[in-house]
This record gives sequence, C-alpha cells and structure tokens, in this order.
Amino acid sequence: MGAPVEIYGCRFKEGIDGYKQSQKFAAGWNEWANENEVFEGYVAQMMWPEFSDGQYATDFTWLGYWANYEDAGKDMDIRARNGAPMYAESDTFLEQCAHSEWGAWDVFSAGDWTKEHHVTEFADCFYLEGKGDADLLSANIAYASELESHGVTAADFGSVQLWPRAGAPTGIADVASFKWVRGYPNLSAYTGFTHKLWNEGLGSAWNTLYGEVVSCDSSRVYHSEVIRSP
Repeated sequence: MGAPVEIYGCRFKEGIDGYKQSQKFAAGWNEWANENEVFEGYVAQMMWPEFSDGQYATDFTWLGYWANYEDAGKDMDIRARNGAPMYAESDTFLEQCAHSEWGAWDVFSAGDWTKEHHVTEFADCFYLEGKGDADLLSANIAYASELESHGVTAADFGSVQLWPRAGAPTGIADVASFKWVRGYPNLSAYTGFTHKLWNEGLGSAWNTLYGEVVSCDSSRVYHSEVIRSP
C-alpha cells in the first residue's frame, strides 16, 4: 500500500544565513501546527547533504510524510486555509521553491528511529527495457528476505521507493522511474550496511535480483533533521 510523501526544494535568498533561518522557521511552523491542531500524524525533516557531487538543485529540502491519504488531505486543506502566515515567513528567506508529491512503496520497514534525527540516502532509478512494476515488486520481496538473511533489521535500516504523483522535476521521466530511499539511524549504521554490501555479499545479491530490472545512479546521503513527529 502506498503512502503520501511531499518534498519542498528551495533556494536561500542572497545574503541570508539559511541554516539559522531554517531553524527559526521550523520552530515557528511547529507552533503554527500546534495552534491549528494539524499535522499531528506527520513526520517532517529538513535534509542537509553529507555525501553528494556538490551540484545541488536546492539549498533547502523539506521532506514530510503521512501514514495515509485521509490524514494528508485533511492537513493539506487546513494548510491551504490557514497557512498564509507560514508562507509569508518562508518568503523572507526562501525562493524558487518546488513542491512535489510522491507515493511511497515500502521495501523494508524501519524502526521508530525515523521519528528522530537520522541519515537518509537517495538514488534515482529507471527501469531497463521491457521491465516494469511487476518485475520490481518480485525483486523487492526477494530482497527483503535477502536483507534478513544478512542480519539486517528494522533497528538499523529501512527502505522505500518513491513514485512521482505531482510536481516532480520537468523531464524526470527521461532520467528516473522512481527514487530509491534508504534510511539509517546514524552514520555508523550507514557504514555497517555498506560493509554488508561490499564485504558480505549483499551487493552481489542486489545485482542478481535487480541487475536486469533497474539501473540506479550514485546516491546522495543526507542528515535528516526531524523537526516534527507523532
């Protein structure tokens, strides 16, 4: 079953201390959400790059998600009616903002550490010729079993695949079918997973299951600063 995800990507205005203003905005947004009794089942995180090629499409990334579409719709309606103060505040330090919606397929469920600061890894993937959803879902099921056989648990790993619904970057269909997201409670868990990939056969297992189904680019890794959670 899919779950709703939204992503804001913006540039900082010239001369702005972007990180400082982001912290101020997050605190004010939380106060606004509490006053309006909204986003109570929502997880929101601001994402700061750790590993990337340095070619940033945005300076400010906000990723938020809900457990179901009913809650998402209710929160979006209240934001549309009562969110003017927050939009005005964001305009003081952000510009060139994109707002996209995605649907998340669960590949390997994570623990509650996703509601606290953690590490998130993104890769863009596309189907190889003749392959599609059925092939991916079959590989996902086998991969979840492979992860468990290598000792991977919800305590140190989680993964979803994001599918564009609205507002995705122009031309995304030419470069990616979906985004593959992996999460870790900290960088130690990230490097531990990498060890399993390179030195314990998990990478070879991935290639066997997915190598003829999808191709993915070099991933980006972020510090996910969770600023709201249920």
